[in-house]
Amino acid sequence: MAYRATDKTRAHMAKQRLKLLTAAQEIVSKGGFKALTIVNIATHSGLAVGSVYKHFKSKDFLLEQVYRELTDQDLLLDVPQIRVSLEAKEQLKTALEQFFARALMADKLAYALFSEPITPHIELIRRQFKKQFSQVFIEIIELGIEQNIFQAQDPSLSANAIVGILVESLLIPLHWEHQNMPTFERINLIQQCQQFCLRAIAFSGDESTFFE
Repeated sequence: MAYRATDKTRAHMAKQRLKLLTAAQEIVSKGGFKALTIVNIATHSGLAVGSVYKHFKSKDFLLEQVYRELTDQDLLLDVPQIRVSLEAKEQLKTALEQFFARALMADKLAYALFSEPITPHIELIRRQFKKQFSQVFIEIIELGIEQNIFQAQDPSLSANAIVGILVESLLIPLHWEHQNMPTFERINLIQQCQQFCLRAIAFSGDESTFFE
């Protein structure tokens, strides 16, 4: 007779998986993906190595699952909140605030998700992840152009530039080697990035003055 998982067994497995993913998040947040090994996650979670393999058949599969869980849980934008306003500039303000605040308040984790050298397979997933962010900004910029709030521009290029600014800004907190970057410094960095992008995308003055 084939084995059938009971509700109790499924609940136990779900609890184990959650415990492993929580341990993985803590490991990546402190040491990046380079610190995420099967043995390390087993030790950190208090479970046996065999239990890890029950949920993650290989290290590559473990990396992929942890990467997807962390991006979905910690960094994805709240699009319904962004679209509360129908005005593109307000949407852009909200999206930029979410984008930079979520990443820069979780600097080591965000660096691991956006920039840390990792396997080619995860790099492909990372590109999809960045595209999700870019697409939100593309749609806002297209709306702003339609509403005659933003000047004509390439929405894709502008959106990718915003993502690029975030990736570079993630290096700044990492320079605080011997202590965590103070909260007020993080808030200032978030505001500076937000204001820079807002000025770049929503500029409504005379472009010709830039090239005199």
